[in-house]
Amino acid sequence: MRRRRADRAIAPWLHTEGIGSGFVDTLRAALKSGATSGQGTSDADQMTDASQNAKTGTPREPPLSPHLQVWRWHVTMATSILHRATGCALYVGGLIVAAWAVALAQGPECYAQFKGLLGSWPGKVVMLGLTVSFFFHLANGIRHLVWDTGRGLDLKSANASAVMALAFSVAATLAIWWIAGMTGAL
Repeated sequence: MRRRRADRAIAPWLHTEGIGSGFVDTLRAALKSGATSGQGTSDADQMTDASQNAKTGTPREPPLSPHLQVWRWHVTMATSILHRATGCALYVGGLIVAAWAVALAQGPECYAQFKGLLGSWPGKVVMLGLTVSFFFHLANGIRHLVWDTGRGLDLKSANASAVMALAFSVAATLAIWWIAGMTGAL
């Protein structure tokens, strides 16, 4: 019978290796220079072990969920939040598609009212937002699929792919709306 080693278990927030090491718990100066823990920082600049209180030597409590004001904003953080927001917006888009199908089924008069609503300026703004949401969610989803293969996880690649996802969503939205304008669909 094996004995469990509960006393040697390491809490997940105390990890020292893997994808997250040297990122969240790294000094700001090291992050700005591109260096991570153990790369280009002196021993004096290294972070101390967060598992014990420096004054008393007693174990610290697990960290609470940080507030947005604590974190330094960066492009990958913004795209993560945008990915969630665009996912919610696409649910609203699904409701609009369902309303379109209901209006179509109810006859020409109801469908004309629905077209009038979406053809108004507020309707076009909503449709523009849904177009941006669709293309950003698509690009960022592909980015996450690449990450699932283990590629592009380093800081430089993650930042570059975030900027590419944003740029693609804007360019694709402009292209679709330009085509819609040229064909008279607006």
